[in-house]
Amino acid sequence: MKKRTQFIQIVTLAGVVMVVSLVAAGVSLAGGIVSVHGQSGHIELLNNLANTNQYYLGWGLDIDQKPGLYNWLHYSIPTMPGTKTRYLLVRYETGTPGNSADSMITALHVFDGETRIYQRNSLVLTGGPTNTIIDMGEYKIIERGLGLSIGIGAGVEGMSHRMRIYAVWAEWQ
Repeated sequence: MKKRTQFIQIVTLAGVVMVVSLVAAGVSLAGGIVSVHGQSGHIELLNNLANTNQYYLGWGLDIDQKPGLYNWLHYSIPTMPGTKTRYLLVRYETGTPGNSADSMITALHVFDGETRIYQRNSLVLTGGPTNTIIDMGEYKIIERGLGLSIGIGAGVEGMSHRMRIYAVWAEWQ
């Protein structure tokens, strides 16, 4: 009986610590900017990469698409349910520094859990390193977790199809 009481006390204390940690994290999210490192992205179609031996690096995500193919990069941004955001930012670079590139960001889709709340298609974002701001037009309340999907494409020209994502940000209210 004594061991069971001690176990219940430990579990209760752990629960209190977890709730306090979540509340403290929520305070830091509200009214600020949260960034996610580029290497935390998930590559949807690994078979569409020309080189699959190293793409998660200390400074970001570095991929080389096969010519003529597309892909999606998915980012999960820390979210306190009930907070709202309007602006996201992607820091990226296409091609090899100093050379032309035949790779581009083609779409930006924003999700609240499984629900797409914003999309921008038919983009041709190249160059860099540069920042692209995503303005969803109004503040959106996020209830189930904020996700950003970045559509990327590669042309068929004989030049670099390289894409680097350095970071993704969300501004919270």
